[in-house]
Amino acid sequence: MTLFQLGSPKTQRQIAFGTSSTVTPVGFSVRGHRVAVPLGNAASVALVDLDVTVVLRFFTFPSGNATGSVFADDTTIIAANSTLGTVGRMTVGQASDAIGATAPVAPQPTAVTMSGTRVLVTSANLDANFNPIGNSIVTAIDLKTMQVLGTATTGGANANDAALGPDGLLYVVNTGDFVSQGNLTIVNPATMQVVTTIPNMGVGPGAISIDAAGRAYISSFVFGTVVWDTKTRTFVRGPDNPICAKLADGSCRGAFAATANAAGDVYQAFFGSATQAPYIFVFKAGAFTLTDSVAVGSGPSAIAIRTF
Repeated sequence: MTLFQLGSPKTQRQIAFGTSSTVTPVGFSVRGHRVAVPLGNAASVALVDLDVTVVLRFFTFPSGNATGSVFADDTTIIAANSTLGTVGRMTVGQASDAIGATAPVAPQPTAVTMSGTRVLVTSANLDANFNPIGNSIVTAIDLKTMQVLGTATTGGANANDAALGPDGLLYVVNTGDFVSQGNLTIVNPATMQVVTTIPNMGVGPGAISIDAAGRAYISSFVFGTVVWDTKTRTFVRGPDNPICAKLADGSCRGAFAATANAAGDVYQAFFGSATQAPYIFVFKAGAFTLTDSVAVGSGPSAIAIRTF
């Protein structure tokens, strides 16, 4: 994990999670000065203290692949295990490293979000060969009891991320097959009813973040990042004119994730490739012109902006 100052991007600190090839983090969640980082095939979750930039401890599943996570409150973390098809609850001060309290969810959970005391788990609903069993599923779980409260089936397959908007609704990105247009399903967490599904979100949309104004930043390896207004349900920048760092031939680099600061500047994670170096690209609010590129190490896959 790399931390850098927005006003001085070269001022950085790095936090190592280990050298094992099983350590494959692809995201994290933040609460105050703590970060929870699911470590993929290591079947564990690292708890990081941002003040001293060290890993405080590791929480462990018995096996599997640790994926999405969320802080339910200041001391409680929920993390998904895509291999086991479960989510687990842990607390920062628990005696054991084992993630003990678990609940079953639909296959291949990818993202975890909180709505009040409800844990919302988005599952891609794939089989062992990563083929869709059906459309994606959102499962609501009671934080205290870890009992399933209900489910909602989205309007598309292979959901990879979800975010809660300022309106209290859950926005689920259905990635699809990376060839056809993906879509966006809106779910009411209180009733677990699908409000609507918005088509034509570009090919292979994946990560989503939503700012305080209700603008959703939806990123794809294929086209970069689109901006979609959750209030008007219209594009600010659509798939035909995405936010992206262009190559010499005029085509777009893809994006793993993107988020905006308080001023509306967009910070976009480009994972890199065999021929292209990874960066965090910075785009100025308004016209979204490219203003900076920040080197942050290999394979940046998630980004968040915090003041502390």
